[in-house]
Amino acid sequence: RQPTYNMFARCVSITKVVPLTRVFGKRPAPQRRPITMASATASLHQGQIKVAHILMPTEKIAELDALYEQIVSERSTLAELASKHSTCPSAQNGGVIGWIGKGQTVAPFEDTVFSTPIGSVARCDTSFGSHLVEVLASRDAPKPVLNVSVQDLGVILETQELNDINLIDVREQNEWDGSCISKFTLKPLSGIREWSATASEDFDPKKPTYVLCAAGVRSAQAAQVLVGEGFEEVYNVVGGMYAAAGVNGLVD
Repeated sequence: RQPTYNMFARCVSITKVVPLTRVFGKRPAPQRRPITMASATASLHQGQIKVAHILMPTEKIAELDALYEQIVSERSTLAELASKHSTCPSAQNGGVIGWIGKGQTVAPFEDTVFSTPIGSVARCDTSFGSHLVEVLASRDAPKPVLNVSVQDLGVILETQELNDINLIDVREQNEWDGSCISKFTLKPLSGIREWSATASEDFDPKKPTYVLCAAGVRSAQAAQVLVGEGFEEVYNVVGGMYAAAGVNGLVD
């Protein structure tokens, strides 16, 4: 899930998009599951989309073709096949990359997924290899992360009911043991790939969420992940624990 986890973002050169008619055109697609061709001009989605994929070396076209047939014939799901065959780290999560918006991935990948209907499968090539992509859902673009000062945080902790807000400290255990604000819940950034998957179950995404670290850098990263997971109002505590130490009574 990434934030995050955009392995294609802006840092590689790209080959070309291969239309499905060239790769799979000899085999009729079942009507129960529509298949869409990659198109740079027919964007179907605004905001963000949730994407899963299978990544394989480009030379394994025949194997990718066989996986495609299993998906569209409903003998297997993309998630099942991704966990067995994909070379992307997202394989351990059923191929799910997470929520992405325009501008977060390189153009050919973006053009493909944003022109693919929800529930459909398409294919594109990047310099990483060949991809089968599935669009799982769409939603409006989330609100940006907001900043909050440690002074304002102190007021919030004094005046707000703790049940009405989420408080997340993304430092490591040894940092927490040294000093902490005990009203926060420790969720280390090093484990965010795991805990972010259930964050919407552990915390209420509709409540204001305050994210804290030592200086405000790691918390800013974690805040972006939470926004990507659907949290509606996320605040990064500017200056973190270093700044909080200067506020009387804030740090335990």
